[in-house]
Amino acid sequence: MTRSSSDASGSETASPATRAVEPKRRESFLATVTRLWTQHTHRLTWLQWVTDIILGVLFAITLGLPFDYDAPNSATLTWLLLPSWVLFTVAIILRRYAPWPSFLIVVLAALLKSIFAFGPHPQDVAIYLSIYAAVAYGSRALLVTSGAYGIVAPTIIVALIPHWNPSTFTWDSIASNLDGSRDEFLLAAALIWLLFVGAGVVSWLAGLLRRMHLRAQEVKNRAAITELERLRAKEQLTAEQERTQIARDMHDVVAHSLAVVVAQADGARYAMKSSPDAAEAALVTISSTARSALVDVRGLLGQLRHSQEAGPEPGLEELPALYSRMRAAGLDLQLETRGQPGALSTQAQGAVFRLLQESLTNVLKHGDATQQVVVRLSWGQVFEVTIVNAIADPPRPRSDTGHGLIGMAERIGIAGGNVQAERLGEQFRVHAWLPLASAQPSGTGELEGDRARTTTERQDP
Repeated sequence: MTRSSSDASGSETASPATRAVEPKRRESFLATVTRLWTQHTHRLTWLQWVTDIILGVLFAITLGLPFDYDAPNSATLTWLLLPSWVLFTVAIILRRYAPWPSFLIVVLAALLKSIFAFGPHPQDVAIYLSIYAAVAYGSRALLVTSGAYGIVAPTIIVALIPHWNPSTFTWDSIASNLDGSRDEFLLAAALIWLLFVGAGVVSWLAGLLRRMHLRAQEVKNRAAITELERLRAKEQLTAEQERTQIARDMHDVVAHSLAVVVAQADGARYAMKSSPDAAEAALVTISSTARSALVDVRGLLGQLRHSQEAGPEPGLEELPALYSRMRAAGLDLQLETRGQPGALSTQAQGAVFRLLQESLTNVLKHGDATQQVVVRLSWGQVFEVTIVNAIADPPRPRSDTGHGLIGMAERIGIAGGNVQAERLGEQFRVHAWLPLASAQPSGTGELEGDRARTTTERQDP
């Protein structure tokens, strides 16, 4: 009885682990290959793809042509060089998109050339391009592997030269030394080894410099994002301090006024029958106190909704500096301006600046910063702002609660406008409009701000 119970409990204990292992066992070979391919590839822009394809085609029609230049009569087409020709071309095209697969393809192509006993060929340039790309764009493991390959491969080739048949070996200058002195052969082999290893070392160092440059640019972009977040946090802290001060003032005004009103109301209620004049005076005091409190509360609410009045409000003239900072952080901005510029209030200009600052910062943090970001300003009967960016794939992890769009909507709504943020396929669009200064009747700004409709999705790009 005890043994069966323990067996049952043991099976129940092991079942979660078994269930956790089952999905891994069921993963197909194709799914495994797809997962590994995704892990070892990088996103490229269309310009980078075009550049790599053009470079691969140029290699294929110039240096990579499968001709045997050691033929006795003239360069002749050699079918045995066709596999390495195709593999080298594919590796050059994929060198930035997939560094690991590209490097393995190059190793395979070089192995085929060695099996077919072909000596140095212009196709070998692809080997050193692959070493450069492996170091510049690959992982640390690929960096070490490519460096070892650049030294080990020439060593193996030179070591195997004496064991190859000179009649099928195409390095005539070295094959002839097999019948000559040993010192001459060793000297020629050492020179070839130094030439190959030297070219590999140069390619490896060039890739290392490129890798360091890319890492420095990445650190610079992260520093720019950190600085933007610091400035935004500072602004939020300042606003919170102002709101706390306003809350204290509101408490003092409301508490004092209500205390006076309650005291006077009680006195008026007791004096209503015995002393109508005293009751009337108490009502007058209540009325004046309430009016004064209402004015103070309206003033405090105005400060609460326009907390930026304590400092200079950024305007449209500061947008070029914002664009420059965003470009320095790595964004590719496309700026478009339509219509004849009109007049915007200071409050509306500040709201537009904060909207662009928040949206572009969200692109750096949550969107695909490698794709082009469109910023469109349209002037007409109203002023419109549109920001369109690509969505990161896969989505980047978030550390905040996603209130950025709500804050933007509140700013635009206070200025009398409207904000709409939505996902359109693989893109995210933020669209806002605000009335021009000439279109706003005097004294109705606060009313329009209260009636403004704000439409947002609870999801940042």
